[in-house]
Amino acid sequence: MQSKWFLMLMLGLLTGCAGISPAVQQQAGAPVDFAALNANPEQYQGRMVILGGEVMQIQPLGKGSLMTVSQRELDKLYEYKPVPSGGTFVVESDEWLSPSTYQPKSTVKVAGEVIGRKNSFVAIKAKEVVLAANPVWLKYYYPVPPEWYGHDPNLEYWFTPPYFDPYRPGGRR
Repeated sequence: MQSKWFLMLMLGLLTGCAGISPAVQQQAGAPVDFAALNANPEQYQGRMVILGGEVMQIQPLGKGSLMTVSQRELDKLYEYKPVPSGGTFVVESDEWLSPSTYQPKSTVKVAGEVIGRKNSFVAIKAKEVVLAANPVWLKYYYPVPPEWYGHDPNLEYWFTPPYFDPYRPGGRR
């Protein structure tokens, strides 16, 4: 019986932390097509929208931040669809968005009010910014120097993470 309550509590916590709050979702209403929003943001000015995408960069903006995002389409449940980017938008936040948390290529969901254009991109005044997923790197950012494996391309694969272990002997003998 206790495990049943524990399981229900964990599921409740996981779904509660998963994204944009229900109150903001209700305030935003029906999803807005990004192509229409990008074509004419003045028509949607003052409206609450929920958009998702990949972080491109973050800049300090007074006490807050300005985040540039490459838009990715969301479905009705605010999950990402596997479709190409629809464009770029910027998010103005009054809160400091740490560049170490919101790294380039990480995915975010943003709920906010449309305020028009900024630097020719659609501008959103953030109410909620949720980190959806950290970046997935195809090649590690800091590869092992070629000197470590004698510039031999056959050994490069074994000397780059996750296979390289500095505490275990490897390479040529």
